[in-house]
Amino acid sequence: MDRIDRRQFIKYLGGLVGAIFLSRYGPQSVVALAAGEAAGGAAPQTARRVADGIGTVADASQHFNLVIDVGACIGCRRCQWACKEENNTPDSISPPWIEVFEMKQEMSVTGEPSLEDLRRGDTTSYTDSPREGRWYLPAQCNHCDNPPCVKVCPTGATYKDKDGLVLVDYERCIGCRFCVVACPYSARRFNWLVPQVPPEKVNPLVPLRPVGVVEKCTFCVHRVRRGKLPRCVEVCPVGARHFGDINDPESEVSKLLRSNLSFRLLEALNTKPQIAYITRGKKFIGKA
Repeated sequence: MDRIDRRQFIKYLGGLVGAIFLSRYGPQSVVALAAGEAAGGAAPQTARRVADGIGTVADASQHFNLVIDVGACIGCRRCQWACKEENNTPDSISPPWIEVFEMKQEMSVTGEPSLEDLRRGDTTSYTDSPREGRWYLPAQCNHCDNPPCVKVCPTGATYKDKDGLVLVDYERCIGCRFCVVACPYSARRFNWLVPQVPPEKVNPLVPLRPVGVVEKCTFCVHRVRRGKLPRCVEVCPVGARHFGDINDPESEVSKLLRSNLSFRLLEALNTKPQIAYITRGKKFIGKA
């Protein structure tokens, strides 16, 4: 087969994405999106309605951050399971929105390794943790202030809202997975299957995602915009997770960041992640 140059490849790829979009939405939807409109109103309004589930609106005066104390985290994964229950994420082959990595005592994450490197390292079952000589690193979507996922999305389905949350409009997502490739944190999940959530367990405040779209952590947007904490923060038994508005100097997260050394994953990439890690407790389980 003859080789094709980069320009031809990009042209072919763009045509393929367009064909997929047309097959799913039809030509009228393409014209509407190009004009900044979608069925039911302007595109941003559609995005907010779908992502928020209950029509909440972002407050531009706020900017949400998550602070995780890795010295306190015991790797129990309660955050992970609470997230699944809250956000109608079924038990399936798809990874959860929150992952918890078990780190050896000598491992550092201030620069390298990447999260993909961590996935190839040690793992532990829920009943094993905490283990002596280990520490635990929870990871999820970082809601970056310079998000590469937003830049590569061809339909505007992935967007950053006024309060700092990076969200997905499932009506506009065409499942091209450009955002999955662009995310250096491997925080996005492609929905391969019809969600299998028992009716009695469905949270009516969170939309069930259809097959063929990308989903991820939303910082429980349906909760935080009503003054509540994300479920993962609420259920943590050791108080390792802290959430709030960094624009408020008196918020808990602002005080924690002022009084503790912190790091953010892969900061050198200039994605400006909005999850910070601190260590106030014991560095390693079982060690003084």
